[in-house]
Amino acid sequence: MAVVQVALLVVQLAGMAWLTGAVTGVFGGEWWAPGLLITAGGVGGPILAWGCRLAARGPARGHGAETERRLRGAAAGCGRARVLEPVVAELLRYREVRTQFVIAAGEAQT
Repeated sequence: MAVVQVALLVVQLAGMAWLTGAVTGVFGGEWWAPGLLITAGGVGGPILAWGCRLAARGPARGHGAETERRLRGAAAGCGRARVLEPVVAELLRYREVRTQFVIAAGEAQT
């Protein structure tokens, strides 16, 4: 794409040189031909940028969706490992202690 941008710049510069030469009388010919080159070079740049943006949009969306899926999976795994599993383990220990307490309290009352 950079080559096309440089080519558009060269077209614009050639048109400007030709128009300057036509106005000063160095080059002959009509003024509209170099004006057409300047316009083509000036309009070609935004059209090229729009086309490149349009062409890159599809792959960028796919890459973004894949990256988001991987990040969500990693975050879920980290949340499970650092939050849910320790809470479940603590609740199991709490249940075990409660069971032992009921047993100990029941034996002490009888």
